[in-house]
Amino acid sequence: MQARLYLVTYDISCPKRWRRVQKVIKGICQRSQLSVFVCRASAPRISRLEREMRRIMHHRDDRLMILDLGPAHVAAPQVKLMNPMTDIADLEAAIL
Repeated sequence: MQARLYLVTYDISCPKRWRRVQKVIKGICQRSQLSVFVCRASAPRISRLEREMRRIMHHRDDRLMILDLGPAHVAAPQVKLMNPMTDIADLEAAIL
């Protein structure tokens, strides 16, 4: 299964849910900004992440956005960061 690059961002209104969401996302993604993460993962892994977020989040109050940037080996060189967190191409793929 091919690794893809995803940008994951969220806005959670409750601090308790925010901590829970952050813990789950940090398990497979790397933080770029406060509520913005970059993931190198398979599509099924991202689907599992979405299911977990649906379980935790309140759909009226919270927001989650997952952007598929494409195959990791193609998308990573296209991502430009002013203050790089790390080389995106070196992110470990979470293809579980």
